[in-house]
Amino acid sequence: MNAMSLRKNLLGWAVAASLAVPAVCQDLVAVKAGKILPITGPILENGVVLLENGRIKKIGKAADVEIPWAAKVIDASGKVVMPTWVVAHSQGGQRGLNENMQNVPWLSVADAIDPSAIYFEDALRAGVGTIHVLAGNQTLLGGQGMVVRPFGRTVEDMAVAANTGIKLSLQAGNGGRLQQIRKLRRALADVREYLADFDRRKAEFDKEKAAGAIPADKTWTEELDRQKKGACELVQKKAKGWLFVPSFAEVDEALRLAQELDLTCILGPNIDEAIGMLKKLGKPVVLDEMLEYFETDEETQKEKKLCSARLLADAGVPFALTLGQSGPTSYAWWQLGTCVRNGVDRQLALEALTTVPAKLLGLDSQIGSLTEGKLGNLQILSGDPLQATSWVETVVLEGQIVYERAKDPRLQFLFAEEANKAKKAAGPDKTEPAQAPTGDKPVQDGKEAKKDDKPAGETPKETPKADPPKAPAREVR
Repeated sequence: MNAMSLRKNLLGWAVAASLAVPAVCQDLVAVKAGKILPITGPILENGVVLLENGRIKKIGKAADVEIPWAAKVIDASGKVVMPTWVVAHSQGGQRGLNENMQNVPWLSVADAIDPSAIYFEDALRAGVGTIHVLAGNQTLLGGQGMVVRPFGRTVEDMAVAANTGIKLSLQAGNGGRLQQIRKLRRALADVREYLADFDRRKAEFDKEKAAGAIPADKTWTEELDRQKKGACELVQKKAKGWLFVPSFAEVDEALRLAQELDLTCILGPNIDEAIGMLKKLGKPVVLDEMLEYFETDEETQKEKKLCSARLLADAGVPFALTLGQSGPTSYAWWQLGTCVRNGVDRQLALEALTTVPAKLLGLDSQIGSLTEGKLGNLQILSGDPLQATSWVETVVLEGQIVYERAKDPRLQFLFAEEANKAKKAAGPDKTEPAQAPTGDKPVQDGKEAKKDDKPAGETPKETPKADPPKAPAREVR
């Protein structure tokens, strides 16, 4: 490992440790906001959100909310306060996906979630407070999902709701679309046959016990196979299914499955030809991160841009937005801006990342809006949430400050590197005067003078020659 990779690893560990350590939980927290966007109510200018024991106790105009003297006050004057984003479907934050084994309904993403993943760091920076993590789209029956908050040292710390449903997918594999549909039908039929056999054997046991063939004190002890239990609950509608529908071609099969199972559909981008059928679902859908796509007109051969959110909005089908793991689609302002740019109502777009996904997750009584009694999950932004120049300054989850941009170690590291690059590119500062050398030796024309050198312009004087020594006188005898 070289010095650069070691430094990056140490930085990642430091960031994970710093973001996993919450601020001391305050019983009372008051957020003084320049503007409050509660989502389900009118916009409040110069308002206050009062949190007590992790929940919203009071929300209103500053003049109408009395702040207790013991409350921790967060000054968000001139800033926007709104609920944190809710992501109804994501594959991020996992160590590995299980697409190599497609039929694995007994698995859970809880075993794959990595609390130190940079995905959760970026989610906090983007103002996300709740994430529904599911298996990938290249699956058949992909295991149980889990709702987490992007904060905590362990999966247990992050957990909001476990076993939130099984991921299914109609994404074509090596055998093509029809082969994928056939395999999914066969997998579900196998589960129904297993359940029928289990119920038959239990009924025979009860019948024999009633006839006296089995002792009265003996009870049925057999349980469902652990590897089939999740799928059994799915076909019994005791558990929810999350079905990925890659395009309009699979919507008809999705409608058939929706009559048999309790399903929520996650739609790919190419759905324009199935809008009429999607209205028959009678429930909200989840959109993939790619909201725009192009189609070529067969007659004119011209490309036409389509937006899935706009098509659903025009048809009156409620939808939830998702965020990507990287690139522009990982930012809420980009997804919201894409909707509004294509003609979707602003309020409808905001609800698609707050109240609609919260309802799909069965958590609408807890999250999704700033309402008295709900969890104190809010974000403080520097400006309007649809502006690209706005950033998240603070994230509060259940009354705890879990993120502050001013204390983000990774951003501090990146900004310091950029400052150093700019300083090096500018070169040395030429305005600084040259320092005079120290010591006893004078300087002439930038060179150190020798001891025998004379000052410039002065003629050296001749040194008088001494008389030669006289020879000693001879003694005369």
